[in-house]
Amino acid sequence: MSTNILNVTSERYKICSSDGNKFEELFKNKVLEKKLNYSKSDKKDDWYNHIDCYVNGYGVDVKGNRHINTIWLEHTNVNGNLGWLRGKAKYIAMHIFELDCFSIYLRKDLLKYVNENVFETTENKNDYLKFYTRKKWGKKDMVVKVRYNDIKHLEINKL
Repeated sequence: MSTNILNVTSERYKICSSDGNKFEELFKNKVLEKKLNYSKSDKKDDWYNHIDCYVNGYGVDVKGNRHINTIWLEHTNVNGNLGWLRGKAKYIAMHIFELDCFSIYLRKDLLKYVNENVFETTENKNDYLKFYTRKKWGKKDMVVKVRYNDIKHLEINKL
């Protein structure tokens, strides 16, 4: 049974990686269309600082596959390390499917929103504005499910 779980995890990783690359490329193209300076981050910045790229010298973490009623904000990652909300990127660029654009936020604004509005923990992935945890499966992540309308007031731009 554990072999099957590992295979699913490996397959899921491949899908997530492919999706991530697709949305990072889409973001890059939109940035270059606007005649802004773009450079890809190195693996260290990507993995440890949660920075996918730099736009005009500022770190950006690009998120894809977000939906207007399902946006996950990562406080703590699956290994118990700092999630991207507590990373070093200045900006978070989320591609929201229904809006067909990237919604741009200051990372610190999203973190402040979570710190000021989320106080409960849940194991139910359908709950909003609670720290969702998968501890019962040995995972150490804490993520918060929000709707676009919950964080729309924090949006600083669209791309």
